[in-house]
Amino acid sequence: MYYRAWYESSDCEYLLHTPDHQHFTYRNYLDSYWTPLMESLGFNHMPHETRHTCISMLAEAHVDQVMIKKIVGHSGAMTLTERVYTHLDVEALLEAINKI
Repeated sequence: MYYRAWYESSDCEYLLHTPDHQHFTYRNYLDSYWTPLMESLGFNHMPHETRHTCISMLAEAHVDQVMIKKIVGHSGAMTLTERVYTHLDVEALLEAINKI
């Protein structure tokens, strides 16, 4: 429910976005948000580590592998059939992510 409320509270198509509703570039996110947060918490982690955690948590919650690939953006790991013929709407993706 947390991510659904977060997504629905914005008129932007991206869950994470710049103040002017544009897609974050990795560098923008890393420099402007991630690094300052990690430094303030005294942690030494990189954003990619969260993908590993997210994938593990989704698998433990028995989320379908195609859904996991769509959520984390692993299109290269998808079969042609999964890439071309699997159409999942935002609601389905939100339901899956809310399982964790």
